[in-house]
Amino acid sequence: MTILEKIHLSFLRAIIHLVCIIPYGSAVAIGRSFGRLASLLLPFHMKLSVMQVRATLGIDDAEGFMRKVFMNQGELYVDAIRTAYMTDDELKAYVDFQGRQHFEQARASGRNIMIISPHMNWEVLGNTPRILDEEICVMADYIKSRVVQAITDEIRARYRIALLPPKGGMVKNYINQLKTGHIVGMIIDQRGKRKDRLFCDVLGLPAPTNPAPAFIALKGDAVILPLYGFKEGDRFIFRFSKPIDARDFGNDYQEIDSISDCWKSSAIRDLSNAMHAWVSSTVREKPDQWFWLHCRWARRDDMKKIIRQGGDFREFVLSQAKEYHPVENVQET
Repeated sequence: MTILEKIHLSFLRAIIHLVCIIPYGSAVAIGRSFGRLASLLLPFHMKLSVMQVRATLGIDDAEGFMRKVFMNQGELYVDAIRTAYMTDDELKAYVDFQGRQHFEQARASGRNIMIISPHMNWEVLGNTPRILDEEICVMADYIKSRVVQAITDEIRARYRIALLPPKGGMVKNYINQLKTGHIVGMIIDQRGKRKDRLFCDVLGLPAPTNPAPAFIALKGDAVILPLYGFKEGDRFIFRFSKPIDARDFGNDYQEIDSISDCWKSSAIRDLSNAMHAWVSSTVREKPDQWFWLHCRWARRDDMKKIIRQGGDFREFVLSQAKEYHPVENVQET
């Protein structure tokens, strides 16, 4: 690292130390203040999020709702730091882990296990291996900033997750991990590529969806354990929902070897829809804790064009699905 990068790294470590030692209420207030500031400094993200909220949740005061979301994101980073530096006993006392019997039953069955999550308090949810006393394999992208990457690595190391390299065949790597008995974890609600021609209903609108999670689960013969985390007051709740068994969706995926061909498999399509139906249910339960700042239904360039030209976001999303969806016409729900 350069001298400036080392200074930057030392500064960030000092901030982390400060977040850990000051009273919790003060740390949260600071985090929420930075989130509120971000809502003013990031007008594009504010506008795209407001469009998505209005089109899916029908909230009249979408701007006020999104200011709350921004502040919750600022609070999330405070919680991510503080939970990472808790002892295991402190962490287990801080988190109410519900539905754990689903995990114990899946573990006892000897089946391969895939844990799926939405972008909802995901950095705090990274502590799951510490609470379950189980290693979980997760793939994470590299961050361009070496300083931020170093800080992120230090925090993630405390989670005790097994980080898989983001390059070198993500799909094959995940499938191999499952087949060798390792538990894998994935955040599944990122936008997919339109050219993959898989669209799932997300909060009432068809969204381009990555077929990889369903493809991996089917090829890896996995029991899928949906897991999400949300905050109530000053505590977190982690909750396993009812398992989804990949075996229940047929076997026509066996003829598929490429992600680009996944749309041809009813098993992959149906499992993808089942997983995203669960994502939608969690977002509706705690909508202000989901990461609305992500362009879930349309590409960033398209969102910029819609904002610039004053276009109809909902109309664009529906027309996009009708154009790229090869299986059936997508009707508005």
